[in-house]
Amino acid sequence: KINPMKTISSLLFLIFGFTIFGQMTPTQVTQIPMRDGKFLAADVYVPTNCMDCPTILIQTPYNKNMFRMGLPLGTGQNFQASNYVFVVVDWRGFYGSTAAAVTQANRGEDGYDVIEWISNQAWSNQKVGTWGPSALGVIQYQTAREKHPNHICAVPIVAHPTTSYESYYYGGVLEKARLEQLDNLGYGLSPTVLANPYKNTIWQFAGSNSWYPSEIEIPTLQIGGWYDHNIDIMIDWYKATRTNTAAMVQNQQYLLVGPWVHGGFGTANVGSGVQGELSYPNAALKSDSMARDFFSHYLRNANPNWVNTPKITYYQLGKNQWNSSNANSIEMTENGTLLLNESNKLSTNVGSGISSMTVDPKNPSPTIGGHTLHPDLDQGPYNQNSLDARNDVITFETDALFSDVTISGRVKAKLFVSSNQPDGDLVVRVTDEYPDGRSMLINDGIHRIRLRNGFAQANESFMTNGQVYEVNVSLPFTHYTWKTGHKIKIYISGNSSYRWDVNLQNGGPMYTSGDTNTAVMNIHHTAQFSSQITFPGDDLTLSTNELIDSEFVSIFPNPATNQISITGVNPAARITIYSLLGQPVLEEGIENEVIDIHQLKSGMYWIAVEGISVRKSFVKLD
Repeated sequence: KINPMKTISSLLFLIFGFTIFGQMTPTQVTQIPMRDGKFLAADVYVPTNCMDCPTILIQTPYNKNMFRMGLPLGTGQNFQASNYVFVVVDWRGFYGSTAAAVTQANRGEDGYDVIEWISNQAWSNQKVGTWGPSALGVIQYQTAREKHPNHICAVPIVAHPTTSYESYYYGGVLEKARLEQLDNLGYGLSPTVLANPYKNTIWQFAGSNSWYPSEIEIPTLQIGGWYDHNIDIMIDWYKATRTNTAAMVQNQQYLLVGPWVHGGFGTANVGSGVQGELSYPNAALKSDSMARDFFSHYLRNANPNWVNTPKITYYQLGKNQWNSSNANSIEMTENGTLLLNESNKLSTNVGSGISSMTVDPKNPSPTIGGHTLHPDLDQGPYNQNSLDARNDVITFETDALFSDVTISGRVKAKLFVSSNQPDGDLVVRVTDEYPDGRSMLINDGIHRIRLRNGFAQANESFMTNGQVYEVNVSLPFTHYTWKTGHKIKIYISGNSSYRWDVNLQNGGPMYTSGDTNTAVMNIHHTAQFSSQITFPGDDLTLSTNELIDSEFVSIFPNPATNQISITGVNPAARITIYSLLGQPVLEEGIENEVIDIHQLKSGMYWIAVEGISVRKSFVKLD
């Protein structure tokens, strides 16, 4: 059950990133006229010395009065020191603007009319920028589409304007928790969404009508988070704005992606340094500082250096550092594929046999963090280790990595599955297993098996007991580095509740009540049915080769003190010696089959030989 006070409190974090006790009084509380004769409620904050100032417009469905506790961009309650007028408006049909409700609101037109009103005020210099996260970001695109000449720029955060089937039915599965929360916030979407569980003409119309990058004619700073549920479509939208917007602004589209969640619940939000169970201190407040620089340049002509800002600024998870690019996308075009093997291994070797799990819809595997949006679910990176003991979860992992592995793009799993039930879901979670044993979630995806051939009702196809089917699970776009000594790990399960709808597995109509069937699901990993996972990166295979303890290669003496000899390898090859954590400590050629190790500390080491998949261990003595 939703706690209303928790929801209201968490919205403060969604909007501001912090809570301030006490309120400030707007300099003007007014009703802004719309073209249909109705009015929108607005709070206006005008600094005392502001006679000809630019305006930052915020349009919200979450009650403009919340901003009386503090304005964004580091302004807080000290708006008198700001260089901007802030205008905060309740959406038509929400809170102070309830009386303006209509059946079909054109929020872009409302935004246009608000900017027109702002432009006619004595304190306005007729330059308006827009700001806001989530729904407050969507309406910025809708407003930009109307092309008011005084709408100069926009900062949409964790938002895109697209309404698509995939936005609600990821992999053909209803994202139940998010839809429930949207209903709690007053959007009332459930009747329409649940009435259209297949990708039909309604979804096609909604998608095409809300995909309009060519109609954006102002500079934007698009801000996203790697743990936000919107990031996948945001990446595609940004690329489209770089290539399809008006020519004069194509190179004025900027993207900032940090290690952030969507926000709204708990202490994590866009711009905070703590996300889930991990900390990113160098990411704290980056979204605010970059937005201030952006507004300063476009609204005040006060920051000429902004033109040197890279088009994409992105956080490299794992290495925890900021990178930048001037390309349209940071997606890596090379791919590396790992195969699922027996003994829960991920490697480049062809596996054998099957791995089984028993999936009971009455006891689904739990959602633990991730790209969620619900007050009862954690957001961001959380340790998945508690899933290891469940009999409805199968895990596969690499050996400790011999070098860093970086991916940028969408991870894709191709799984060969059989089941004794007609339907089911496949969930794939990708994690980073640390040397200390933690298995931290990076992201996850799901696919409904009956919709493995497509999301239209005509594509629906059920399983026959004993037959093997190919199911492809795509995960959202991410940028991540597994560090040397860490392991790449995946969890495969039949559900993830409460985030996604739990499949009853009975083959009946979806999203209705009914009896549940427990399924035995088999993941096949053989030469014929080679289940695999593909990563967007070019250094994967070299770093994760499952090295073989070859009987043809020998090291002696072992243990050794000053020198070791290696036989059974090409004398021209180079060898690399690694610590137990996978850190390279020595690399050199083999001369007369002898390697000098006197400088190494005592302990166990692994040797990898250039050109062949071989691993041999030895012990160094003092």
